[in-house]
Amino acid sequence: MTTKNKLIAAVLSVAALGGLGAAGIANAESLGMKGGGNDQSEAQEDAAEARMLSSATITASDAARIAAEHTGLKVAEVELDDEAATPAWEVSVGSGADEREVKIDGKTGKVLSVQADDEDDEDGEQDDD
Repeated sequence: MTTKNKLIAAVLSVAALGGLGAAGIANAESLGMKGGGNDQSEAQEDAAEARMLSSATITASDAARIAAEHTGLKVAEVELDDEAATPAWEVSVGSGADEREVKIDGKTGKVLSVQADDEDDEDGEQDDD
């Protein structure tokens, strides 16, 4: 996931945690938190993510709690899955060699998958955190 997508996901997560919804996302964009160019395709992606977030009944906070209870590990990060067709949360839990990614259905709260989090950084190096 690119740094720009992580920023967008962070804004979406904060909006969900604060109960701000789409209004918070629009406000964040108007404050220039989006970064980079303002081309139409990015705006369409942002709008699609906002619609997905608004259709989720499970908040980022709920997803974090579910992932922690399911794995017994501490939550490190919660992001909206921007590649899913329906609302889903990607929750990173644990640390070091015991880091995992838990995917939570954004409508039902069901744990969809738990995988070792071996995602590479953008520069191709393994995550150290």
